[in-house]
Amino acid sequence: MIKCEVIKEFTLEKFDELKNIQRKGIDTKGKLYVGDTFECSKEMANYLTGNNKNGDVVVRIIEVKPEIKEEKPKKKKAKK
Repeated sequence: MIKCEVIKEFTLEKFDELKNIQRKGIDTKGKLYVGDTFECSKEMANYLTGNNKNGDVVVRIIEVKPEIKEEKPKKKKAKK
């Protein structure tokens, strides 16, 4: 997950994909305001940092949390 801070007010159609939204002020579903922080996927972060049709940069990345992959213990074969 990537933690972002809003640097320019915007609305987001895929608002429900955001996690751990921390509001600086007004809480309006679908709209984010300067100073709000949230966590999102790498793809969403790329979109919000300018990889969109208008080239608008509306957030800055403040933290990248590595994804934890659980490894299953390997089964040992019984020796005969």
